[in-house]
Amino acid sequence: MSKIAVLNEFSIEAVRDALQKLDDFRKLVVNGLTAFELNELEKIAPVLFEAVAKQIENDRWYPSAGMWMADDSDMSEEKLIRNVLYSTTYFKEKFGKEYRVFQGAKIYNDAFTQVIYTANFDACVLDSETETYWLDNAAYTRTLVYSGLEKVDINDIDDDFIKANDFESIEDEVIAVYQTDLDLKSVKQPVYTGEATAAEKLLLEAEAICVQEGRKNQDEIQNCWIALFMGDDDVATSVAETIIGDSKVDYDFIKFNSDEVKVVDLKYTEDLSGDVVIRIKETAGKEKALTVMCDAIDAGFRCEILPYELQTFRVNAEGFVEETPIFE
Repeated sequence: MSKIAVLNEFSIEAVRDALQKLDDFRKLVVNGLTAFELNELEKIAPVLFEAVAKQIENDRWYPSAGMWMADDSDMSEEKLIRNVLYSTTYFKEKFGKEYRVFQGAKIYNDAFTQVIYTANFDACVLDSETETYWLDNAAYTRTLVYSGLEKVDINDIDDDFIKANDFESIEDEVIAVYQTDLDLKSVKQPVYTGEATAAEKLLLEAEAICVQEGRKNQDEIQNCWIALFMGDDDVATSVAETIIGDSKVDYDFIKFNSDEVKVVDLKYTEDLSGDVVIRIKETAGKEKALTVMCDAIDAGFRCEILPYELQTFRVNAEGFVEETPIFE
């Protein structure tokens, strides 16, 4: 079986050592570095970052796609979505890469399977899991949870070990398994929904107010979410309160033909196009035909929503609506 060489330490020395081994051994493949770590590396060691970027583009270095930064804490649905959104957007825009294997610490909340499915991940590798199985949730989405990777630390292996073994990426090994005819047990996703923190609720309110009032603060708000990922609630709270000021969010201007559907998020897209995202959730465990009306952004549409499903819609300046994955 091929080995999985993983960079476990995020340091200049560890990255430089991994790059040297890649130069010395053409069959070697390295796995590691989250979007956050690569972003930090570019700031503190731009030359080293460019060397890693070249190896990523050549498919000899596979980053840890999935989360903006490694996190084993409980989190709300929206915080999970932002982590995945910023990670996938970073790899797509920076390297032109879309990965299919989510790498994370655990199953975070009830929306986990649906979130990674709508982010175009086919499978996941989670630190908390010790067996391979199908993970299903109430919204009729599933993902392959894969366990059993034979990992070695790239900084601990010597030349003789590298010469004696073949190496593969986590991405390639897991997708090869995913594409086979798998006779695996199915596991229902555990029920857990992390509550949004006070700072998260303020940011969501600030985003909705920006849409209502036509103010575009996406860069500022994105920086606040990233601050939240790092545990800095004070920064996010301060900026959100400044944006909100004396304004009040009024979700009643989005009207549904059901009281069992709620608005989860109303925001401008991250790409600065001026398009608006409406994210909704069914809360009563009932499949239904839904009518959505929003005069403020000239949007009206019908959709089908499944029990407990999150759905995301993108609305452009002309009021054209399309359902979208979390690439916003």
